[in-house]
Amino acid sequence: MLSLSLATRPAVADTEIDKHSVDVAATARAFAQAAPLAIGDSYDYAPGVQGEADAEGRIGDTDFKLRLFGAWDAQDEERRYADIRQASLHWRHDRLSLGAGVGTFFWGVSESINVVNVLNQADLRQAVDSKEKMGQTFVSLGLRFGNGELSLFYLPTFREREFPERPAFGLPVSQRALFETPDKGGDIALRGLFYAGDLEAGLGYFKGTRRSPLLIRRSPTATEWTPFYIETENLLLDALYLLHEATLKLEAKTGRELDQGFFAANVGIEYPVYSLPGGIQELSLIAEYLVDDRGERAETLGQNDLFIGLRTSFGDIGNSSFRGVVSYDFDSQGNYLDLGLEHRLSDYFRFETRALVFLNAGRDDNWLYPVRNEDFIEFKLHYSF
Repeated sequence: MLSLSLATRPAVADTEIDKHSVDVAATARAFAQAAPLAIGDSYDYAPGVQGEADAEGRIGDTDFKLRLFGAWDAQDEERRYADIRQASLHWRHDRLSLGAGVGTFFWGVSESINVVNVLNQADLRQAVDSKEKMGQTFVSLGLRFGNGELSLFYLPTFREREFPERPAFGLPVSQRALFETPDKGGDIALRGLFYAGDLEAGLGYFKGTRRSPLLIRRSPTATEWTPFYIETENLLLDALYLLHEATLKLEAKTGRELDQGFFAANVGIEYPVYSLPGGIQELSLIAEYLVDDRGERAETLGQNDLFIGLRTSFGDIGNSSFRGVVSYDFDSQGNYLDLGLEHRLSDYFRFETRALVFLNAGRDDNWLYPVRNEDFIEFKLHYSF
């Protein structure tokens, strides 16, 4: 007698979700002044909603991360969109790792402006300081060693920067961009992260299309800005050193753009205050100096600027936090104020507000002068579960 036994195996590897969350927020932006005449019929106040869903876990022996984001604005059509911030797989074996998909990466240590954070495109529709990033397609190879990690990235696609209707840059921004090299391949990046006692340092290299475009006028009579994306090659350094009570920070990069060499750096110190009044759990004073010798070609609004600020948490259980930064440009004497407050109302609800005020901007300030009348305050009421 012959008997057969058939065993079935699942077609898809077991999936384990380690953690997940959903955040939904009602939002509102209010501008202090009317939009520039060149922008046309615009708005001063705009309500909206936004949502984000996160999940991470394992598929077999492979880690996955997923983060989806979407926003809708009642007035600004450019702020009605969805984005895959993260949809990546990472396989690890011993010291070797392979990654692929869409990712959001952060390089840097500075509080104000991160000059070495070069992989992802900034999402100005959510944060005009370029802190919020859009997802970037990638393939990566990583190698861990005793006191650090070495990572190699290939970035096959490029994402153009999207500009909201407001804050406005003096003129509308064209959706038809120009490229220094229109038909090139993908970008490459290399990063080594090292730890030695109280020192943490990152060394990097990037070659590809610069994420921050130059805004140019095609002709003297043009009524809009045209984004112009140039090629860049960067050597990158970021370091953080714990010196007794203070933390020393450095971000620097050098390279070539448009056949010219350049140097940019942000050096700073963060100092905690321990003698605090009741109700304040944490208070840190921050000072940073940013220099960039590219002039009008600079990627950020700081070229010879000092940033002074503080970060604190307070409340009965530290359920409120505040961050404030003021800048001063030694060349143009321009400055702005960036204030943010977040308060947790309960386990599920939290309130967030942020104000950006341009205090002074001369005509020779290429970054601040176009947005000198774009002071605004933003409110968000989050529900997370």
